[in-house]
Amino acid sequence: MRKQLAYLLAFFIITMVAEAKTSAKPIDKNATKETNALHKRLLKLLDKGIMLGHQDDLAYGHGWYKEDGRSDVKSVAGDYPAVIGWELGHVEIGAKYNLDSVYFSDMKHYIQQTYRRGGITTLSWHGDNIVTGKTAWDCSPNDHVVTKILPGGEKHGQFLAYLDHVAAFFQDLKDDKGRLIPVVFRMYHEHTGGWFWWGNIQCTPDEYKQLWRMTVEYLRDKKHLHNLLYAYSPAAVKDKEEFFGRYPGDDYVDIIGYDSYAFVKDNGIDKYTQEMETNLKIITDYGSVSGKIPAISETGHETLVAPAYFTRILYPIISKYRVSWVLFWRNAWDPKLPDHYYVPFAGHPAETDFKSFAGEKKILLNNDIK
Repeated sequence: MRKQLAYLLAFFIITMVAEAKTSAKPIDKNATKETNALHKRLLKLLDKGIMLGHQDDLAYGHGWYKEDGRSDVKSVAGDYPAVIGWELGHVEIGAKYNLDSVYFSDMKHYIQQTYRRGGITTLSWHGDNIVTGKTAWDCSPNDHVVTKILPGGEKHGQFLAYLDHVAAFFQDLKDDKGRLIPVVFRMYHEHTGGWFWWGNIQCTPDEYKQLWRMTVEYLRDKKHLHNLLYAYSPAAVKDKEEFFGRYPGDDYVDIIGYDSYAFVKDNGIDKYTQEMETNLKIITDYGSVSGKIPAISETGHETLVAPAYFTRILYPIISKYRVSWVLFWRNAWDPKLPDHYYVPFAGHPAETDFKSFAGEKKILLNNDIK
């Protein structure tokens, strides 16, 4: 009897997973043909492996800025990342370049290049604090930014103007045939921490959910943007209750991820491995029954001082899970930030380790996903 129940339970779980995968579609019922194709492709690639991603990979790297065709990942691994991340911070105020000195006109060009190669683009947004006029990190709880930008708030109209600038950027992302390029929009991330104006100290769970839903509805229904997949990514959490405490609902999220970084001090590597296991289990378990696509939306180990970070620390963990991509943070070009990099460059001591990691059959670079 117990064996029969076990078989029935296994059959039920397998059936649920299969149904979730086949029935999953973008939350935008009017998503473009290309956006639907991207969503379907992401689901299919889960069976092939984990895509390697890197923030700002084409715009600059360690010791260089704006050199056409260059990439720190390519210089070591022999190919471009499958996923490239970008930052929209300051597009909302009409600036010509973003927080990390990448011109938005260049960013569009890089996204077009990536799409042409068959790669995938994801974009985060550290929008300015509309109350103080300072950065996203200026976040006193007393500012009540989220309360003020929700409908009825004193800054609501001004914030919609911010979203108009965001929408204009996405509306200008077009391929060689004039079709909108589908991208992943990862907004209001790391909200389980208190370091951004949309964080858990600055607003209530209900206010955060309202902010998320308002943004999706404005971009999708008012601005008629149909080339976006929406990614939800808290900072690493301790359990699924914390992960879903501010979750806006399945009707507003396509991709579920999280951000986690490895530090050496105070048993940081042990903490990192525990965080990765906990959060990977949360997103992959939920993805398997909901059809949401799981991803490691940000990770890395600054300066790469821990021996064999990629092959001995990271890969043994992530290789156990069906996760769409792992995105490493940026390699700063600024000589004032010589230690701010997350993938090795040519000549770095971790070069061989990274090359071995990228060479694993389960790790996918750009040419692996064409």
